[in-house]
Amino acid sequence: MKLEHVAITITDPAEIENFYHNILGMSEVSNFILEKDLVKRIFGIDKETSVFLLQKDELFLEIFLMPEQYKKNFEHVCISISNREKFIEKAAQNGYEYIRLIRKYADLIFIKDKSGNIFEIKEINTNNNGK
Repeated sequence: MKLEHVAITITDPAEIENFYHNILGMSEVSNFILEKDLVKRIFGIDKETSVFLLQKDELFLEIFLMPEQYKKNFEHVCISISNREKFIEKAAQNGYEYIRLIRKYADLIFIKDKSGNIFEIKEINTNNNGK
């Protein structure tokens, strides 16, 4: 199993530069808008949001920008495993629900533990070329 990224929510976009770049020394790998329908299906928040992927060394942070604070948020842990389909089958057999979102290039799979912690599940990249 490999940790892919940790996702957190911030309310002030200036923090990306002030804290994550200047203090932690992270660099921006990419940024994108997560569409409202995906946000609603995965996180239960009815609003599109900006997402920034930051990196320093082997650590990747996925920063979700949400100007107002919500009881719900975007925090999740992303892991890669060697057989995602077998993992999902085992989880379902043990009463854990998962969300599979079919997309053009690659599907997304999210699973929650009984405490509501969200895990994004990816297949381990066997090409040895990183993310």
